[in-house]
Amino acid sequence: QILQRYDRIIGVIDAKMKIAFSQSKQADIDKLKSYKDAVESILIGLVKVGCEFVKKNLAPKFKQNPADLGIAKKIYNFMLADKCTEDPLFLEALEAIDKHNPEKDYGLKKTLAVRYMTNGNYEKAEAILKEALPLAVTPQDKSEWNVLMGSIEAKKGSYAGARDFFQKAASADPTNKNAWEKIGDLYYNSFDNCAKKQSVAQDRLVYIAAYEMYQKAGNAQLMARAKAQFPSGEDIFLLNWQKGSNQNVGCWINESVVLKTRD
Repeated sequence: QILQRYDRIIGVIDAKMKIAFSQSKQADIDKLKSYKDAVESILIGLVKVGCEFVKKNLAPKFKQNPADLGIAKKIYNFMLADKCTEDPLFLEALEAIDKHNPEKDYGLKKTLAVRYMTNGNYEKAEAILKEALPLAVTPQDKSEWNVLMGSIEAKKGSYAGARDFFQKAASADPTNKNAWEKIGDLYYNSFDNCAKKQSVAQDRLVYIAAYEMYQKAGNAQLMARAKAQFPSGEDIFLLNWQKGSNQNVGCWINESVVLKTRD
């Protein structure tokens, strides 16, 4: 009976959220999401609806009828609340919702893509993200989408392509400092691939490039880590370079940096 009442209340909230989404009323969407969270919190307080409850009471029904959207949504919400999203059942419920829900949702597709990425299935993650792109309407959604696509490109070894996505993410939402941090990580981890091992100073320019990205991200800890890998004063002396001069990093990065030393 409690679950039946829960279904009715959530159904009303979902219907109102659909209207709010269609009218791009973000304040209403946020308010309705808070109501939904509150209802789910009340339910969890009344009934032990953790992962064991889901597996015992809902999973058998779901296995019999994977097209039952109501059961799939319950499994998704309850397993998410109980933090057992690593369970294969959670992914199955996500896939069922994405397949059978007539109203496509960016947040759900993003969650599904992240789950595929966690499982190492980058091909499926990329496919679902491409489906999600038209649903990413806010600057935050668009920025987040580009970060996820950039992460996939990085895993594929396409570092320049990954950087393009991260730069688009920063452009879509300037408050998303994570995009700059991701570029910094690309640069920092490129030492082995880019080092020609002919000049220490030249090879270590990648760390200066990384530092500049971490600086844009405002991450002091990562800035310090990158600075510790800068060339030394002796290293640049051997090339007759001067601090403050512009030097080209080369490799796939192919950007100019202002020369600094770690000492």
